[in-house]
Amino acid sequence: MNHVEAKVMVPEDRLAEFYALMGRWLAGEATLPSVRRGSRRSRRASGPSASSYAAIGTHLADMSGREATLSFDQIESIIGRQLPASAHRHRAWWANTDTHSQALTWLSAGWKVEAADLDAKEVTFVRD
Repeated sequence: MNHVEAKVMVPEDRLAEFYALMGRWLAGEATLPSVRRGSRRSRRASGPSASSYAAIGTHLADMSGREATLSFDQIESIIGRQLPASAHRHRAWWANTDTHSQALTWLSAGWKVEAADLDAKEVTFVRD
């Protein structure tokens, strides 16, 4: 029997529900829901918000090296518009999470945010 390792990201507030479902499935008492194209998650990841930041992922994917520090001005030039105010005020905007459309662009390109200096207005990305 071949084995496959899978990483599953579960919201913390739904972790108990996830373990209960997996326990029922392993016991043969439940079937797992199928993942379909066009699911809520897919629509969010491919919607207008994601596409407005896609140029960041493309830019990073084309870069050589293991680390890249970009100023907010450079990022705005890459995406062709200003970053939202929350990117200037909240470190969480730069979090490496698949629940943020902007983060999906750099994560999908194989990069993650190592540091976001809101005072200096620059972000350091590293290859993941």
